[in-house]
Amino acid sequence: MTIPDYGAPPCTEDMFRRPAASRISHLLVGGGRDAYEADTDLRDQLLDIFPGLVAAARIGRIHRTLTARHLAQRGYRQFIDLGCGYPAPYPDHPDVHHLIRPLHPGATVVYVDADRVAFAHARAMAFGARGVHHVLADLRQLHELLADLVEITGGSLRRDVPVAVLAHDFLPWIPDPDLDQILTPLRAWLPSGSALSITHTTGGFGNEEVMSQLTSAYEVAGITYRPRPHGAVASMFGGWTHQGPGLVPVARWHHDHPHRDAPEETSAAYAGIAIKPAGRLP
Repeated sequence: MTIPDYGAPPCTEDMFRRPAASRISHLLVGGGRDAYEADTDLRDQLLDIFPGLVAAARIGRIHRTLTARHLAQRGYRQFIDLGCGYPAPYPDHPDVHHLIRPLHPGATVVYVDADRVAFAHARAMAFGARGVHHVLADLRQLHELLADLVEITGGSLRRDVPVAVLAHDFLPWIPDPDLDQILTPLRAWLPSGSALSITHTTGGFGNEEVMSQLTSAYEVAGITYRPRPHGAVASMFGGWTHQGPGLVPVARWHHDHPHRDAPEETSAAYAGIAIKPAGRLP
């Protein structure tokens, strides 16, 4: 089938003269090849406000690696990576399909992002990888994408088998009114036994003023950014069954995270993994 772009914003003449959230995130975890002056300027402003932003971003990237492996070790063979962004900039923490293939050579991985440039880079880097699919989508149209997903993957993604969803560090970029357009259809579509992994920036560790300043800097640049408190992030799981330590600072979810003993404000975000029980409503 011809895969639609599900509302992803078009490329524009000035897109590289304006900062992009995906490129900023890529810079913070060690990327840079694809950055432009507008991105580095905003990154520098953000680091002036919160010098620990690089450490927090890299803590999140390590968590992503540990989470993909953890879920693969638990038997998950189908993954959806929402807001996947640019390919991994260094080999120690590679993209999801590289992490799970040693355990499940026949695994299916679907990467979803709205940034056309990040999408093109990610698809090029994974060219020829069996079972890997890339989809352009504004995640506010996720319900339309989910309806087509089995067909998009040629049937390799099955609705009768649990799916692991990584929703890492993209929900803070979604305005409050749009959250339900993403999370409610996602939770409803996923089969029982599926896993939902979320990381989300917060001001809940005594850093409310810093997060407020970051939000303002992003907004001046035309980018929505919404750190959220513990209760708001917890509600995103829809009452599913939390695993491990529950919803905690990112570095403290996995016992083998190298920054586990760092102060909670170093993570600057919450992490949680929850499982959809049998018969559970969205």
